[in-house]
Amino acid sequence: MTYKEELLENGVILVKNTWTKDEINEIANDYNKLDASLTNREIIKDKPIIVFWRHVEGEQKRICTFDEFPSLWKFIHKKIVPKVRDILGDKNAYLQLLETIIFNKPYEVSNTLHWHQDVAYFPLKPNNQIAVWFPLEAVDKEAGALNYALGSHKEGIRGSTDLHTRKPFDNENRDLIPDDPAKEGWEVKCFEMENTDMLCHNGYTWHYSGPNKKKNHTRKGFSVRFITEKSVFDPRPGQGGAFTKQLELKSGDVFEGSPFPVL
Repeated sequence: MTYKEELLENGVILVKNTWTKDEINEIANDYNKLDASLTNREIIKDKPIIVFWRHVEGEQKRICTFDEFPSLWKFIHKKIVPKVRDILGDKNAYLQLLETIIFNKPYEVSNTLHWHQDVAYFPLKPNNQIAVWFPLEAVDKEAGALNYALGSHKEGIRGSTDLHTRKPFDNENRDLIPDDPAKEGWEVKCFEMENTDMLCHNGYTWHYSGPNKKKNHTRKGFSVRFITEKSVFDPRPGQGGAFTKQLELKSGDVFEGSPFPVL
């Protein structure tokens, strides 16, 4: 199958050797410098932001702008965007930057990120998304590699829950993703990766990651999300995140602005 066919069939693809170790090491070095100095701050409303999220109970997310992490901005433009368009089979595919998150799961103290789908947390209509995930170092099952329920993107939107406790947010009585899709007959695949690899998934695809149980491993990974067509603001319970604080929108307003550039 082509990349596009596999993404349409399974809702996720693994692309091997997408970039070089030197390229990813540059990102890793810049990340480590920034992570060591970054403090909590107020939301930034006029620029795209990067969210630093340590999966440790009680820790707050931190943010910065791409002005502070220019190598990542260049990496998104020069490496990620062309590869996503290649996967979609359209060199002119519409890609609007939605969210950039850096996940850090420290050894032994990190949490499980329960089964979820990205679109359930974003107040958009239409809500067609594609996400890229890549690690700064090789990641296996023990270190908290991502697991996907293959083909689950075809099931449509499900209710949103707290990613750590599974407590439902959504009061619209949507069906929830099963606690264990494999027990419900879904084929679940764990994607172990090198730091030169990239995962790409549909925003409706169910996925999960366990805690990092691998000693001397940080399990740092980057998630870059895009919407693939013009959307409007469609607020519903349980949907939010840092990005909703960056725009003052009413229901039905076009989702656009300097924090969310079309690339």
